[in-house]
Amino acid sequence: MKLKRGVLCKAVVALGLMMVFDACVVPSFGNDWRLLENKAGRRDVVSYMSGVLGSNRTGLGSHEELKLAKVILAEAIRHEMDPLFVLALIKTESTYYNWSKSFAGALGLMQIRLATGEELAGQLKLQWNGEETLLDPYLNVRMGVHYLSSLHKRYNDMDFSLAAYNVGPGRLDTGLRQNQDPGRGYVNKVLNNYKDLKEGAGLYSYEG
Repeated sequence: MKLKRGVLCKAVVALGLMMVFDACVVPSFGNDWRLLENKAGRRDVVSYMSGVLGSNRTGLGSHEELKLAKVILAEAIRHEMDPLFVLALIKTESTYYNWSKSFAGALGLMQIRLATGEELAGQLKLQWNGEETLLDPYLNVRMGVHYLSSLHKRYNDMDFSLAAYNVGPGRLDTGLRQNQDPGRGYVNKVLNNYKDLKEGAGLYSYEG
């Protein structure tokens, strides 16, 4: 059976990524989903996340950090993601600082560019006010999680979804067509942050 060059390239790169990362840090609810099926479990997760946010420079007040933790949980559940994985992505993108602005023009907790943000706001039927919208921590998280979820539906692979989140899906697709390795540094950083957060929480068991 013959495979198209692009498909073969994608398979080879995916295999390489799988060999680099331990299976225990792949983001999945698995049996851990049961922790979020009851109010006590959700309270534990929110308490832990708000504690993480409170121990870092977020540029937000304590009440805002608590609300942010609740929004992260709600959006994670909506898109069937581990909330700690969302928190790990936020740490990677902005080190939890709400007012982050990159040289490339990405803004907020999940570092969303204006053009992408306007498109996401349209998809989510949110009022678009440019930078103001992206610097709203709750809207930024809502948009960022929705964006990652849409990338995961597109690639059906979390490593490629993260790579696309980092460099953009167009650039990733172009690189794959040209037989280029998208690189492992960013994905590795997100997954390491995720692993650290899970270990710190003591709420989740690893699936080996």
